Amino acid sequence: MSSKKAEARERVKAMREEQARKDRARERMMRFGIAAAVLVGVVIIAVAVISNRGGDDDGPVAVPQASLGDNDGIMVGDPDAPVTITNWMDFLCPHCQTFEQTNAAMIDQWVEAGEVNVVYSPVDYTGQNSSRRANNALACAADEGMADEFVKAAFAAPQQWTNNALVSLGDDIGIGGDYSSCVRDGDYSDWARSMVDAARAAEITGTPSIFVNGEPVGDWTPENLAAAVQQAAAGADQPAGDDDGADDDTSDDGDDADDDSEADQDDDEDGAADD
Repeated sequence: MSSKKAEARERVKAMREEQARKDRARERMMRFGIAAAVLVGVVIIAVAVISNRGGDDDGPVAVPQASLGDNDGIMVGDPDAPVTITNWMDFLCPHCQTFEQTNAAMIDQWVEAGEVNVVYSPVDYTGQNSSRRANNALACAADEGMADEFVKAAFAAPQQWTNNALVSLGDDIGIGGDYSSCVRDGDYSDWARSMVDAARAAEITGTPSIFVNGEPVGDWTPENLAAAVQQAAAGADQPAGDDDGADDDTSDDGDDADDDSEADQDDDEDGAADD
């Protein structure tokens, strides 16, 4: 065998060995890449699950001071008022804006007189993320004692709400304290999410959904809303059991003579009918 052939074989052998080394390195890199991709996928899924849980693993949901509970709305007015108007609403729902513009002045009078309180139960059926940011801002405003002012201002100029816009809105109507940081940090975003779950559990399918002392008011014109409030107030003023007592007094008043007279009158009327 010539030296040239021997050298060629040696070069081929070296090339094969080099290629084999590269193939092994490539295989290791591929395995590492697949493992890394799987790990990244697991992390993404875990983050998504935690986000969907609304921070439950971090403890209880932060609830605004004026809220009635984890899944309850924000109350405005005297908690001891005999009538409660519950307003399931969405800040980007045009009908909710109409309800506010049509009935706000009348409701304000009732609230100021201590006759009615209002529970705002905000959802995000219409505006989704934009509405949810506004709902968080409502809770922030409630902590500063300005929930009602925020509702009126937000419905007066509805828009695709950003946190910057909500902070500006607060500045315009004079909400101070921790409002700005509360809005930007989304302190009550989990509460806002829980309100949607509560609405679905209550079978609230549209907004506005108005209730007076738990009874739905389908046609919420000022006249119908006023009638519903008056009826609820009358029922709240009446002691429990009065209806049954009135029926008992009518059917059995303890006066046997009157009862006998009524029975005789019935017999006479029956006899006249037979004739």
